[in-house]
Amino acid sequence: MMILKKHVLFLFLKVYLLTAAGLIGIFLIVDFFERLDEFMAKNAPFIDLASYYVYKIPFVANYMAPQAVLLATVITLASLARNNEFTAMKACGISVTGITFPIIGASIFIALIVLANSEFIAPITNQKMNYIFYSKVRNQPTYGKIPQNNLWLKAKDHSIWSIDSFDPKKLVLHGVIILIPNDDFGIRKRIDAKSAVWSVDKWFFIDGYTRQFNREGLVSTEYFESRSFPVSETPKDFAKVRKRPEEMSLREMYATIQVHAREGKDTTTKWIELHRNLSYPFISVVLALLAIPLSLRSSRHGGLLFCVGINLAMGFVFSFLYAVSISLGRGGTFDPFLAAWGPNLLFTALGFYLLLTLDSEKAFPI
Repeated sequence: MMILKKHVLFLFLKVYLLTAAGLIGIFLIVDFFERLDEFMAKNAPFIDLASYYVYKIPFVANYMAPQAVLLATVITLASLARNNEFTAMKACGISVTGITFPIIGASIFIALIVLANSEFIAPITNQKMNYIFYSKVRNQPTYGKIPQNNLWLKAKDHSIWSIDSFDPKKLVLHGVIILIPNDDFGIRKRIDAKSAVWSVDKWFFIDGYTRQFNREGLVSTEYFESRSFPVSETPKDFAKVRKRPEEMSLREMYATIQVHAREGKDTTTKWIELHRNLSYPFISVVLALLAIPLSLRSSRHGGLLFCVGINLAMGFVFSFLYAVSISLGRGGTFDPFLAAWGPNLLFTALGFYLLLTLDSEKAFPI
C-alpha cells in the first residue's frame, strides 16, 4: 500500500513541478513583452532587465501555486484512470481517500512552502524587483525613501507630533509641534520648537516655547533656548521606509497594523491584506479537495479535456467569489477574517461533500 501511495505522490509532484514551471514561464513571457518597451525606452541595462525577472520568480510562484495544484491534481488522476491504475488500486482494497491522501498532503506542504516564501523570500525579492522598476526605470525619486517632509505621528504616549521636515542622517527635526492631550478636556500642553536634535538618547528642543492649558483655555507660556522633554519617540520612529504591500512580510504587516491602531488610524485595509496573504496559500488545499471528486466524477462522462474544463470552471468560480469577498471586505461589508477565509471554508466544505458523495452517479449530487 505504501508503495502505491508513494507512486501517486511522486507522480503528483512531478506533474506539479512541470505545471508550475509552465505557468510561471507563460506569466513571465507575457509580462516580458508588456514591459520590454518601457525598459528599452529608458535605455535600461540588460542586467537590470534580467535581474527584474529573476527577482519576480518568487512572486509569480506564489501567485501560480494554487492553479498549478489544480491542474496537477486533474492530470494525475486522469493519468491514473487512463492507465486503469485507479481501478486496480480500488480492487486491492485501497479507498479513494487512501489513494488521494498523498495529493492532499502534498497540497498542504505546498501551501506551507508558499507561506514560508511569502514571509522570508518574496518580500526581499519583491523589494529588489520594485527598486529596479520604479527607481531605475521609472525614476521615481520617492520610491524606497524615508519620508522627510510634512510628517504626522501619534506617539506611544498618545501625544501628536507635527514635523515640517526630518533629516535622517543628522537626526534633526525642523518645525516641531507636539500636542499632549488630556483625557478630560482636550490639549493640556503644546510644545513648539524651531528644531529638535537627537543626542545622548534624548531630544533637545531648540528655540521654542511651551504652553499650558486647562478647561478655560491658556494658562501659561514659557520660552526656552534649549530644553529636553520626556518624550517616547526616537529617530527610528521617524526613519521608517514606506514599503509596498508585497514588500512586507507577515510580521511586518502585523507590526504596521499595531502601530496604525495605536495612532488611531483605520486598519481595516491592513487587516484585509494580512488575512489575504495568510489565506491565499491554502487555496491550493481547497482546489485539491475540489479537483479530486470533480476529476473522478467527470472522468465517467468524458476524457481529459472535459475533466480539465470542469475543474477550470470551478476554479474560475472560486477565484471570482474570492475576489468579490476581498472587495466586500475592503468596502467594510465583510469582516476582514470572513472576507479572506470565508471562500476557503465554503469551498472546503463543498469539496468534502463531493468526496463523501463520490459514489453518486450525478455530477453534483444534492
